[in-house]
Amino acid sequence: MPKADSISVTAFQGLILDLLPAGHPTLDRTARRYGIPVRTLQRRLHEAGFSYSELVDEVRFKAACRLLDDPQARIAEVAAALGFADPSNFSRAFVRWTGLPPKEYRRRRAGKRPKPRRKVKKRSGVK
Repeated sequence: MPKADSISVTAFQGLILDLLPAGHPTLDRTARRYGIPVRTLQRRLHEAGFSYSELVDEVRFKAACRLLDDPQARIAEVAAALGFADPSNFSRAFVRWTGLPPKEYRRRRAGKRPKPRRKVKKRSGVK
């Protein structure tokens, strides 16, 4: 485990991401996993300009966007991977983050993806 002095927000984001599939990563659980007191975790995050809940929301939001880019991933699977108890809780959080339900976000993103280029076959004898 790193020393409490060398803890970075990026390290906490990675740890939170690892803890998400097991449910909402509580402040206590994250601090224990990192091997530091809860108060030290809170202080470090405060010094970096974050609250714990803001950090969890940010990690969940970024991961949700990445997971939703996979058209094969079901909304329920995305919700579970992000530690939400059920898809409706995830959908409400996603609307709070983006103003869009996950399905609409996915639909809009799919429209922005570059379409595969079709190869134009050259006809023999045509210039």
